[in-house]
Amino acid sequence: MRERIDRRKNHAQQRAQWHVMRLYSGDMTAADESELRRWLAEDPAHRQAYEHLLDLWDLSGDLVNDEDIAALTRDALRAETRTRLDRRWIALAAAVLLAVATGVLTKTFLVTTDEAQILETALGDQRTFALRDGSSVTLNSGSRILVDFDSLGRRILLDFGEIFLEVAKDPERTLTIRAGDHVVTALGTKFSVHLSGHRLEIAVAEGRVAVNDDNIRFPRQTEFLARFEAGSLILDAGSVARFEQDRQTVTEDSIGEVERLQSWRSGRVRFEDQTLMEVMSEVNRYSRVKVLIEDSTIADLRISAVLNLDQVEMTGQVELLLSSLEDIHPIKVVRHPDRFVLIANRSAGPNRS
Repeated sequence: MRERIDRRKNHAQQRAQWHVMRLYSGDMTAADESELRRWLAEDPAHRQAYEHLLDLWDLSGDLVNDEDIAALTRDALRAETRTRLDRRWIALAAAVLLAVATGVLTKTFLVTTDEAQILETALGDQRTFALRDGSSVTLNSGSRILVDFDSLGRRILLDFGEIFLEVAKDPERTLTIRAGDHVVTALGTKFSVHLSGHRLEIAVAEGRVAVNDDNIRFPRQTEFLARFEAGSLILDAGSVARFEQDRQTVTEDSIGEVERLQSWRSGRVRFEDQTLMEVMSEVNRYSRVKVLIEDSTIADLRISAVLNLDQVEMTGQVELLLSSLEDIHPIKVVRHPDRFVLIANRSAGPNRS
């Protein structure tokens, strides 16, 4: 009996992988959509497996560059010949379940104390946690951190996603946040840190933070101070720093930009003169019904908009946002039961009003 249940579960996971691959590859046909609806209605376990993979899709940008996943991806690429899939789609189908099952996603949690704790949020959720030192941390949609406080230091590892910290002062223990290849040190402050793949964004609302390149997993007080004295990037209130591969940009004296980046804390996300690609990537962080851009000619359109983060009505909020964009920009929205597809509206002028 147990073996039969396991077989059914594995088969459901395999079918869910196939449907998600078709959804995001751009190759899904009307027949595929009908088959997906039929399959989802067939068994609640099918919908659960499918929605679980949609959640994991949001993590796959981090997974594809993982060394442990790379070998699985190469094997999948050699085997896959039926659909037009790049590394990210293949990595999702071939590796994401195995990665989660074997702990690949948590391999950076190895050097910790016994009292370390993992805090996380699901897609669309936001939660605030009180930390033992009197600080608080708010996790945005789809985020995970490890908190490791002891008598020598206060250390947080941002595995993925976005957090907002209100840091309690403690002259005896530095609070550091490890995010990707950088260590952010709080100097009595309120600030946010957003890690997505290799892109890191830090926005300081109050006080100051110091940013260092560092290879120490959880730097102790003395280890950090040695590097801090050698020179750090100091960010004052109103500063935004962005790091992506070898590029680094810093914007100063921009409280308005900091407030925009942290607007998710008040239940909405504001976009100001950003590309359509950037806007839809952010929308997909909150919505289960994904928005895909299938026409490169519209990807760089400049967009200003507001998205209300009401999870009960999230699909309706996304629909309202897209309808507004259709009225203003040369964009056509193709609506499917489980996704929105954006293409250029060839019949519209470049600046409709």
